[in-house]
Amino acid sequence: MLFMLWVIPAAGQGLFESSLAEDTEIPGREILSIGGFIRSAVYLGNTPGEEDPYLQSAYGQASLILKAKAGSFATAVADIRFRYGTEWQQDISDITLREAYVDLQTGPAGFRLGKLISPWGKGTLFNPTNKLTPIDPTVRSPDPDDMNLGIWALQGILNLGSVLKLTGTWNPLYQPGKLLIDPIPMPEYVSFLEADYPGVKLEDGNYGLRLDLRAPVMDAALYFFDGYHSWPGIAFDSFIMDTLTMEPLALNIREKSYRIRMAGGDLSIPLGSWIFTAEGAWFQSTDAHEGVEYLPFSELSYTAEIEKSVTWLTAIVGYYGKHILGFTPAVAEPVISAEQEQFLPLMQGGMIITSEMIDGVVKEQLAAFNRLYNYQLEEYYHSAFLLLKGNFFHELLEISMPVIYNISTEEWLAQPSISWMPADGLRLKAGFNGFWGGENSLYDMIGPVLNAGYISMTLTF
Repeated sequence: MLFMLWVIPAAGQGLFESSLAEDTEIPGREILSIGGFIRSAVYLGNTPGEEDPYLQSAYGQASLILKAKAGSFATAVADIRFRYGTEWQQDISDITLREAYVDLQTGPAGFRLGKLISPWGKGTLFNPTNKLTPIDPTVRSPDPDDMNLGIWALQGILNLGSVLKLTGTWNPLYQPGKLLIDPIPMPEYVSFLEADYPGVKLEDGNYGLRLDLRAPVMDAALYFFDGYHSWPGIAFDSFIMDTLTMEPLALNIREKSYRIRMAGGDLSIPLGSWIFTAEGAWFQSTDAHEGVEYLPFSELSYTAEIEKSVTWLTAIVGYYGKHILGFTPAVAEPVISAEQEQFLPLMQGGMIITSEMIDGVVKEQLAAFNRLYNYQLEEYYHSAFLLLKGNFFHELLEISMPVIYNISTEEWLAQPSISWMPADGLRLKAGFNGFWGGENSLYDMIGPVLNAGYISMTLTF
Protein backbone atom coordinates (compact mmCIF):
# COMPACT_ATOMS: atom_id res chain seq x y z
CA MET A 1 0.00 0.00 0.00
CA LEU A 2 0.95 3.63 -0.40
CA PHE A 3 1.70 5.47 2.81
CA MET A 4 1.64 9.18 3.57
CA LEU A 5 3.47 10.84 6.46
CA TRP A 6 1.94 13.94 7.97
CA VAL A 7 4.82 16.31 8.70
CA ILE A 8 3.83 18.79 11.38
CA PRO A 9 6.25 21.74 11.63
CA ALA A 10 7.24 22.83 15.11
CA ALA A 11 7.00 26.55 14.41
CA GLY A 12 4.86 28.96 12.44
CA GLN A 13 1.59 27.27 13.46
CA GLY A 14 0.03 30.06 15.46
CA LEU A 15 0.36 32.13 18.62
CA PHE A 16 0.48 29.12 20.93
CA GLU A 17 3.29 27.43 19.00
CA SER A 18 5.13 30.74 18.64
CA SER A 19 5.10 31.27 22.40
CA LEU A 20 6.44 27.77 22.92
CA ALA A 21 9.19 28.35 20.38
CA GLU A 22 10.54 31.17 22.56
CA ASP A 23 11.54 28.50 25.10
CA THR A 24 13.98 26.85 22.68
CA GLU A 25 16.81 28.98 24.04
CA ILE A 26 16.39 27.63 27.58
CA PRO A 27 18.20 24.28 28.06
CA GLY A 28 16.03 21.51 29.48
CA ARG A 29 12.72 23.24 28.85
CA GLU A 30 9.99 21.15 27.25
CA ILE A 31 8.83 22.08 23.75
CA LEU A 32 5.35 21.18 22.48
CA SER A 33 3.96 21.46 18.97
CA ILE A 34 0.36 20.83 17.97
CA GLY A 35 -0.85 19.86 14.52
CA GLY A 36 -3.22 17.48 12.83
CA PHE A 37 -6.10 17.62 10.39
CA ILE A 38 -9.87 17.99 10.09
CA ARG A 39 -11.55 15.78 7.51
CA SER A 40 -15.02 15.17 6.13
CA ALA A 41 -15.72 12.16 3.90
CA VAL A 42 -18.66 10.56 2.14
CA TYR A 43 -18.68 7.04 0.63
CA LEU A 44 -21.49 5.98 -1.69
CA GLY A 45 -21.99 2.27 -2.37
CA ASN A 46 -24.66 -0.33 -3.07
CA THR A 47 -26.29 -2.61 -0.54
CA PRO A 48 -25.28 -6.26 -1.18
CA GLY A 49 -27.97 -8.29 -2.89
CA GLU A 50 -30.51 -5.55 -3.57
CA GLU A 51 -27.83 -3.20 -4.94
CA ASP A 52 -29.66 -0.12 -3.74
CA PRO A 53 -27.47 3.02 -3.49
CA TYR A 54 -26.83 4.09 0.09
CA LEU A 55 -24.40 6.09 2.21
CA GLN A 56 -21.83 3.45 3.04
CA SER A 57 -19.99 5.93 5.22
CA ALA A 58 -20.38 9.61 6.04
CA TYR A 59 -18.39 11.19 8.84
CA GLY A 60 -16.48 14.13 10.20
CA GLN A 61 -13.08 13.47 11.73
CA ALA A 62 -10.44 15.43 13.60
CA SER A 63 -6.88 14.36 14.32
CA LEU A 64 -4.87 16.06 17.05
CA ILE A 65 -1.15 15.31 16.77
CA LEU A 66 1.00 16.32 19.71
CA LYS A 67 4.79 16.35 19.56
CA ALA A 68 6.81 17.04 22.67
CA LYS A 69 10.53 17.32 23.37
CA ALA A 70 12.47 17.26 26.63
CA GLY A 71 16.12 18.18 26.34
CA SER A 72 18.12 16.77 23.46
CA PHE A 73 17.40 13.07 23.92
CA ALA A 74 13.68 12.61 24.71
CA THR A 75 10.74 13.10 22.35
CA ALA A 76 7.11 11.97 22.39
CA VAL A 77 4.30 11.75 19.85
CA ALA A 78 0.54 11.24 20.26
CA ASP A 79 -2.15 11.04 17.59
CA ILE A 80 -5.72 11.31 18.90
CA ARG A 81 -8.61 10.77 16.47
CA PHE A 82 -12.21 11.93 16.93
CA ARG A 83 -14.84 10.66 14.48
CA TYR A 84 -18.60 11.04 14.25
CA GLY A 85 -21.10 9.94 11.63
CA THR A 86 -22.41 6.70 10.13
CA GLU A 87 -20.70 3.63 8.68
CA TRP A 88 -22.03 0.26 7.47
CA GLN A 89 -25.53 1.52 8.37
CA GLN A 90 -24.55 2.04 12.00
CA ASP A 91 -23.92 5.25 13.94
CA ILE A 92 -20.30 5.90 14.91
CA SER A 93 -18.99 8.21 17.60
CA ASP A 94 -15.54 7.26 18.78
CA ILE A 95 -12.30 8.58 20.17
CA THR A 96 -9.18 6.61 19.22
CA LEU A 97 -5.62 6.90 20.43
CA ARG A 98 -3.91 5.89 17.20
CA GLU A 99 -0.35 6.37 18.45
CA ALA A 100 1.25 7.49 21.70
CA TYR A 101 4.89 6.75 22.42
CA VAL A 102 8.05 8.19 23.96
CA ASP A 103 11.50 8.07 22.35
CA LEU A 104 14.80 8.08 24.20
CA GLN A 105 17.97 8.50 22.16
CA THR A 106 21.35 8.16 23.87
CA GLY A 107 24.31 7.92 21.52
CA PRO A 108 24.08 4.88 19.24
CA ALA A 109 21.21 3.31 21.22
CA GLY A 110 17.58 4.33 21.37
CA PHE A 111 14.33 3.13 22.92
CA ARG A 112 10.71 3.66 21.99
CA LEU A 113 7.83 2.65 24.26
CA GLY A 114 4.08 2.98 23.80
CA LYS A 115 1.44 2.51 21.13
CA LEU A 116 3.10 2.78 17.74
CA ILE A 117 2.81 1.92 14.07
CA SER A 118 5.88 0.25 12.57
CA PRO A 119 5.19 -1.39 9.17
CA TRP A 120 7.84 -3.56 7.55
CA GLY A 121 8.81 -3.89 3.91
CA LYS A 122 9.76 -1.69 0.95
CA GLY A 123 7.16 -2.95 -1.53
CA THR A 124 4.67 -0.37 -2.76
CA LEU A 125 1.50 -2.49 -2.96
CA PHE A 126 2.58 -5.80 -1.38
CA ASN A 127 4.68 -6.39 1.73
CA PRO A 128 5.31 -10.10 2.41
CA THR A 129 7.51 -9.24 5.41
CA ASN A 130 4.92 -7.12 7.23
CA LYS A 131 3.80 -9.40 10.04
CA LEU A 132 4.33 -6.90 12.86
CA THR A 133 1.74 -4.21 12.07
CA PRO A 134 -1.93 -5.26 11.74
CA ILE A 135 -4.23 -3.57 9.25
CA ASP A 136 -7.93 -2.86 8.87
CA PRO A 137 -8.81 -3.20 5.15
CA THR A 138 -12.42 -2.18 5.81
CA VAL A 139 -11.53 1.34 6.96
CA ARG A 140 -13.27 4.05 4.96
CA SER A 141 -10.54 6.67 4.55
CA PRO A 142 -8.99 8.46 1.54
CA ASP A 143 -5.57 7.96 3.16
CA PRO A 144 -4.39 4.32 2.80
CA ASP A 145 -2.08 4.77 5.79
CA ASP A 146 -5.16 4.81 8.02
CA MET A 147 -5.49 1.06 7.49
CA ASN A 148 -2.46 0.53 9.74
CA LEU A 149 -3.31 -0.20 13.38
CA GLY A 150 -1.16 0.72 16.35
CA ILE A 151 0.36 -1.91 18.64
CA TRP A 152 1.64 -1.54 22.19
CA ALA A 153 5.34 -2.28 21.96
CA LEU A 154 8.85 -1.68 23.25
CA GLN A 155 11.44 -1.05 20.57
CA GLY A 156 15.20 -0.97 20.97
CA ILE A 157 17.34 0.57 18.24
CA LEU A 158 21.10 0.14 17.94
CA ASN A 159 23.13 1.94 15.27
CA LEU A 160 26.01 -0.32 14.25
CA GLY A 161 28.17 2.18 12.43
CA SER A 162 27.11 4.43 9.58
CA VAL A 163 25.31 1.85 7.43
CA LEU A 164 23.81 -0.76 9.79
CA LYS A 165 20.90 -0.41 12.20
CA LEU A 166 19.38 -3.18 14.33
CA THR A 167 15.82 -2.81 15.66
CA GLY A 168 14.22 -5.21 18.11
CA THR A 169 10.49 -5.07 18.90
CA TRP A 170 8.58 -6.72 21.73
CA ASN A 171 4.79 -6.62 21.47
CA PRO A 172 3.21 -8.27 24.56
CA LEU A 173 -0.42 -7.28 23.87
CA TYR A 174 -2.05 -8.95 20.88
CA GLN A 175 -3.70 -6.56 18.42
CA PRO A 176 -5.62 -8.39 15.66
CA GLY A 177 -6.19 -6.97 12.25
CA LYS A 178 -9.71 -6.50 10.97
CA LEU A 179 -11.03 -9.45 8.99
CA LEU A 180 -13.15 -8.81 5.91
CA ILE A 181 -15.82 -11.01 7.47
CA ASP A 182 -17.82 -8.39 9.36
CA PRO A 183 -19.30 -6.46 6.40
CA ILE A 184 -20.15 -9.67 4.48
CA PRO A 185 -23.76 -10.88 4.94
CA MET A 186 -23.94 -14.24 6.73
CA PRO A 187 -26.80 -16.75 7.16
CA GLU A 188 -28.88 -15.94 10.23
CA TYR A 189 -27.86 -19.16 11.97
CA VAL A 190 -24.14 -18.27 11.83
CA SER A 191 -22.86 -16.71 15.05
CA PHE A 192 -19.40 -15.48 15.97
CA LEU A 193 -18.57 -16.35 19.57
CA GLU A 194 -16.05 -14.50 21.70
CA ALA A 195 -12.68 -14.49 19.96
CA ASP A 196 -9.90 -16.76 21.20
CA TYR A 197 -6.88 -14.48 21.48
CA PRO A 198 -3.67 -14.89 23.53
CA GLY A 199 -3.49 -13.47 27.04
CA VAL A 200 -0.91 -11.21 28.62
CA LYS A 201 1.67 -13.81 29.61
CA LEU A 202 5.19 -12.90 28.58
CA GLU A 203 5.46 -16.14 26.61
CA ASP A 204 2.49 -15.01 24.47
CA GLY A 205 4.23 -11.88 23.22
CA ASN A 206 5.37 -11.12 19.68
CA TYR A 207 9.04 -10.60 18.89
CA GLY A 208 10.54 -8.98 15.81
CA LEU A 209 14.07 -8.24 14.60
CA ARG A 210 15.00 -5.95 11.74
CA LEU A 211 18.51 -5.31 10.41
CA ASP A 212 18.76 -2.35 8.00
CA LEU A 213 21.62 -1.76 5.59
CA ARG A 214 21.70 1.70 4.07
CA ALA A 215 24.37 2.50 1.54
CA PRO A 216 24.60 4.93 -1.38
CA VAL A 217 24.06 2.11 -3.88
CA MET A 218 21.16 0.34 -2.16
CA ASP A 219 18.83 -0.01 0.81
CA ALA A 220 18.27 -3.51 2.19
CA ALA A 221 16.82 -5.15 5.28
CA LEU A 222 16.49 -8.57 6.90
CA TYR A 223 13.49 -9.46 9.08
CA PHE A 224 12.55 -12.13 11.59
CA PHE A 225 9.22 -12.46 13.40
CA ASP A 226 8.06 -14.92 16.07
CA GLY A 227 4.54 -14.27 17.27
CA TYR A 228 0.84 -14.39 16.51
CA HIS A 229 -0.33 -13.63 13.00
CA SER A 230 -2.21 -10.34 12.88
CA TRP A 231 -5.04 -11.99 10.92
CA PRO A 232 -6.68 -14.72 13.03
CA GLY A 233 -8.27 -17.77 11.47
CA ILE A 234 -11.93 -18.82 11.59
CA ALA A 235 -12.31 -21.76 13.97
CA PHE A 236 -15.21 -24.18 14.38
CA ASP A 237 -16.98 -24.37 17.74
CA SER A 238 -20.28 -26.23 17.32
CA PHE A 239 -23.08 -26.96 14.89
CA ILE A 240 -26.73 -27.72 15.69
CA MET A 241 -29.09 -29.15 13.08
CA ASP A 242 -32.71 -30.30 13.10
CA THR A 243 -32.28 -34.03 12.52
CA LEU A 244 -35.79 -34.39 11.07
CA THR A 245 -35.72 -31.60 8.48
CA MET A 246 -31.91 -31.42 8.10
CA GLU A 247 -32.22 -27.65 8.48
CA PRO A 248 -29.37 -25.81 10.27
CA LEU A 249 -30.24 -24.18 13.58
CA ALA A 250 -26.90 -22.77 14.72
CA LEU A 251 -23.33 -22.67 13.43
CA ASN A 252 -21.02 -21.24 16.07
CA ILE A 253 -17.58 -20.11 15.00
CA ARG A 254 -14.95 -17.79 16.40
CA GLU A 255 -11.82 -15.90 15.45
CA LYS A 256 -8.77 -17.76 16.75
CA SER A 257 -5.20 -16.51 16.69
CA TYR A 258 -2.26 -18.73 15.83
CA ARG A 259 1.48 -18.36 16.20
CA ILE A 260 3.88 -18.21 13.26
CA ARG A 261 7.56 -17.72 12.45
CA MET A 262 8.59 -15.53 9.53
CA ALA A 263 11.95 -14.72 7.91
CA GLY A 264 12.34 -12.36 5.00
CA GLY A 265 14.19 -9.53 3.38
CA ASP A 266 13.94 -6.69 0.91
CA LEU A 267 16.20 -4.72 -1.39
CA SER A 268 15.88 -1.39 -3.17
CA ILE A 269 18.42 -0.16 -5.75
CA PRO A 270 18.17 3.33 -7.32
CA LEU A 271 19.70 3.86 -10.76
CA GLY A 272 19.14 7.41 -11.91
CA SER A 273 15.40 7.88 -12.43
CA TRP A 274 14.82 4.13 -11.98
CA ILE A 275 14.27 2.22 -8.72
CA PHE A 276 14.37 -1.59 -8.56
CA THR A 277 12.72 -3.17 -5.50
CA ALA A 278 12.34 -6.77 -4.39
CA GLU A 279 10.87 -8.30 -1.23
CA GLY A 280 10.21 -11.84 -0.09
CA ALA A 281 9.31 -13.86 3.00
CA TRP A 282 8.77 -17.39 4.28
CA PHE A 283 6.41 -18.18 7.13
CA GLN A 284 4.86 -21.19 8.80
CA SER A 285 2.62 -21.78 11.81
CA THR A 286 4.38 -23.17 14.84
CA ASP A 287 1.75 -25.93 15.11
CA ALA A 288 1.06 -28.55 12.43
CA HIS A 289 -1.89 -27.49 10.27
CA GLU A 290 -3.08 -30.99 9.37
CA GLY A 291 -6.65 -31.42 10.60
CA VAL A 292 -6.81 -27.90 12.07
CA GLU A 293 -9.23 -25.82 10.02
CA TYR A 294 -7.93 -22.37 10.96
CA LEU A 295 -4.17 -22.97 10.47
CA PRO A 296 -2.56 -22.09 7.12
CA PHE A 297 0.03 -23.98 5.09
CA SER A 298 3.61 -22.76 5.11
CA GLU A 299 4.25 -20.42 2.21
CA LEU A 300 6.78 -18.38 0.27
CA SER A 301 5.64 -14.98 -1.00
CA TYR A 302 7.63 -12.55 -3.11
CA THR A 303 7.27 -9.32 -5.04
CA ALA A 304 9.42 -7.37 -7.48
CA GLU A 305 8.79 -3.94 -9.00
CA ILE A 306 10.37 -1.34 -11.24
CA GLU A 307 9.71 2.37 -10.70
CA LYS A 308 10.38 5.07 -13.27
CA SER A 309 9.94 8.79 -12.62
CA VAL A 310 9.89 11.66 -15.08
CA THR A 311 9.03 15.31 -14.55
CA TRP A 312 5.35 14.87 -13.69
CA LEU A 313 4.70 11.13 -13.86
CA THR A 314 5.72 8.14 -11.74
CA ALA A 315 5.04 4.64 -13.03
CA ILE A 316 5.48 1.42 -11.04
CA VAL A 317 5.04 -1.99 -12.62
CA GLY A 318 5.47 -5.18 -10.64
CA TYR A 319 4.78 -8.81 -9.91
CA TYR A 320 3.59 -10.58 -6.76
CA GLY A 321 3.54 -14.34 -6.27
CA LYS A 322 3.07 -17.09 -3.70
CA HIS A 323 4.13 -20.71 -3.43
CA ILE A 324 2.18 -22.83 -0.94
CA LEU A 325 4.52 -25.41 0.62
CA GLY A 326 3.24 -28.94 1.24
CA PHE A 327 0.14 -28.13 -0.80
CA THR A 328 -2.82 -30.52 -0.95
CA PRO A 329 -6.14 -29.71 -2.68
CA ALA A 330 -9.13 -28.67 -0.58
CA VAL A 331 -11.79 -31.36 -0.13
CA ALA A 332 -14.78 -29.01 0.30
CA GLU A 333 -16.25 -25.78 -1.00
CA PRO A 334 -14.97 -22.58 0.70
CA VAL A 335 -18.19 -21.46 2.42
CA ILE A 336 -19.32 -20.50 5.91
CA SER A 337 -22.64 -22.31 5.85
CA ALA A 338 -24.23 -25.72 6.47
CA GLU A 339 -27.33 -25.92 4.32
CA GLN A 340 -29.60 -28.92 3.86
CA GLU A 341 -28.48 -29.56 0.28
CA GLN A 342 -24.89 -30.01 1.43
CA PHE A 343 -25.83 -33.18 3.34
CA LEU A 344 -28.46 -34.68 0.99
CA PRO A 345 -25.86 -36.24 -1.36
CA LEU A 346 -24.32 -38.00 1.65
CA MET A 347 -27.69 -39.42 2.69
CA GLN A 348 -28.52 -40.45 -0.86
CA GLY A 349 -25.20 -42.23 -1.04
CA GLY A 350 -26.20 -44.44 1.88
CA MET A 351 -23.98 -42.82 4.51
CA ILE A 352 -25.15 -42.85 8.10
CA ILE A 353 -25.48 -39.25 9.27
CA THR A 354 -23.87 -38.73 12.67
CA SER A 355 -23.03 -35.55 14.55
CA GLU A 356 -19.30 -36.33 14.23
CA MET A 357 -19.62 -36.72 10.47
CA ILE A 358 -21.60 -33.47 10.14
CA ASP A 359 -19.07 -31.56 12.25
CA GLY A 360 -16.31 -32.95 10.06
CA VAL A 361 -18.01 -31.73 6.89
CA VAL A 362 -18.49 -28.24 8.33
CA LYS A 363 -14.87 -28.11 9.51
CA GLU A 364 -13.65 -29.01 6.02
CA GLN A 365 -15.74 -26.16 4.59
CA LEU A 366 -14.31 -23.73 7.13
CA ALA A 367 -10.80 -24.98 6.34
CA ALA A 368 -11.44 -24.28 2.64
CA PHE A 369 -12.81 -20.82 3.46
CA ASN A 370 -9.69 -20.01 5.50
CA ARG A 371 -7.61 -21.10 2.53
CA LEU A 372 -9.69 -18.90 0.22
CA TYR A 373 -9.15 -15.95 2.56
CA ASN A 374 -5.40 -16.60 2.81
CA TYR A 375 -5.03 -17.38 -0.90
CA GLN A 376 -3.99 -20.99 -0.34
CA LEU A 377 -6.54 -22.84 -2.47
CA GLU A 378 -3.95 -23.10 -5.26
CA GLU A 379 -0.33 -24.19 -5.06
CA TYR A 380 0.91 -21.10 -6.93
CA TYR A 381 -0.47 -17.58 -7.23
CA HIS A 382 0.62 -14.91 -9.69
CA SER A 383 -0.41 -11.25 -9.75
CA ALA A 384 0.63 -8.25 -11.84
CA PHE A 385 0.18 -4.65 -10.81
CA LEU A 386 0.58 -1.16 -12.22
CA LEU A 387 0.57 2.19 -10.43
CA LEU A 388 0.48 5.48 -12.29
CA LYS A 389 0.76 8.73 -10.36
CA GLY A 390 0.83 12.18 -11.89
CA ASN A 391 1.61 15.51 -10.20
CA PHE A 392 0.65 18.72 -11.96
CA PHE A 393 1.00 22.45 -11.22
CA HIS A 394 3.60 21.94 -8.47
CA GLU A 395 1.58 19.11 -6.86
CA LEU A 396 -1.60 21.17 -6.64
CA LEU A 397 -3.30 18.47 -8.73
CA GLU A 398 -2.58 14.76 -8.22
CA ILE A 399 -3.95 11.76 -10.14
CA SER A 400 -3.36 8.20 -9.00
CA MET A 401 -4.33 4.91 -10.64
CA PRO A 402 -3.32 1.62 -8.97
CA VAL A 403 -4.50 -1.58 -10.66
CA ILE A 404 -3.88 -5.18 -9.51
CA TYR A 405 -4.79 -8.28 -11.50
CA ASN A 406 -4.54 -11.72 -9.90
CA ILE A 407 -3.76 -13.99 -12.83
CA SER A 408 -4.47 -17.16 -10.86
CA THR A 409 -7.92 -16.16 -9.55
CA GLU A 410 -8.92 -13.62 -12.25
CA GLU A 411 -9.56 -10.95 -9.62
CA TRP A 412 -9.22 -7.22 -10.26
CA LEU A 413 -8.61 -4.31 -7.91
CA ALA A 414 -8.68 -0.68 -9.08
CA GLN A 415 -8.54 2.44 -6.91
CA PRO A 416 -8.39 5.56 -9.12
CA SER A 417 -8.35 8.93 -7.40
CA ILE A 418 -7.86 12.61 -8.14
CA SER A 419 -7.04 15.32 -5.63
CA TRP A 420 -6.71 19.08 -5.77
CA MET A 421 -5.19 21.58 -3.35
CA PRO A 422 -7.05 24.90 -3.79
CA ALA A 423 -5.29 26.46 -0.78
CA ASP A 424 -2.34 25.67 1.46
CA GLY A 425 -3.23 22.75 3.71
CA LEU A 426 -6.61 22.06 2.05
CA ARG A 427 -6.93 18.89 -0.06
CA LEU A 428 -10.07 17.86 -1.97
CA LYS A 429 -10.09 14.25 -3.13
CA ALA A 430 -12.45 12.01 -5.10
CA GLY A 431 -11.95 8.38 -5.97
CA PHE A 432 -13.32 4.88 -6.24
CA ASN A 433 -12.45 1.56 -4.57
CA GLY A 434 -13.34 -1.41 -6.76
CA PHE A 435 -13.00 -5.18 -6.24
CA TRP A 436 -14.16 -7.66 -8.90
CA GLY A 437 -13.71 -11.41 -9.17
CA GLY A 438 -15.13 -14.58 -10.59
CA GLU A 439 -17.89 -16.56 -8.91
CA ASN A 440 -17.01 -17.74 -5.38
CA SER A 441 -13.73 -15.79 -5.34
CA LEU A 442 -12.85 -13.59 -2.37
CA TYR A 443 -13.36 -10.39 -4.36
CA ASP A 444 -16.72 -11.72 -5.54
CA MET A 445 -17.74 -11.90 -1.85
CA ILE A 446 -16.31 -8.60 -0.62
CA GLY A 447 -16.77 -6.50 -3.78
CA PRO A 448 -20.53 -5.85 -3.38
CA VAL A 449 -19.82 -4.70 0.19
CA LEU A 450 -16.64 -2.65 -0.23
CA ASN A 451 -17.05 -1.15 -3.73
CA ALA A 452 -17.72 2.56 -3.30
CA GLY A 453 -16.99 6.01 -4.64
CA TYR A 454 -15.96 8.75 -2.24
CA ILE A 455 -15.38 12.45 -1.82
CA SER A 456 -13.31 13.94 0.99
CA MET A 457 -12.03 17.29 2.17
CA THR A 458 -9.01 17.46 4.48
CA LEU A 459 -7.57 20.55 6.10
CA THR A 460 -4.12 19.99 7.60
CA PHE A 461 -2.83 22.41 10.23
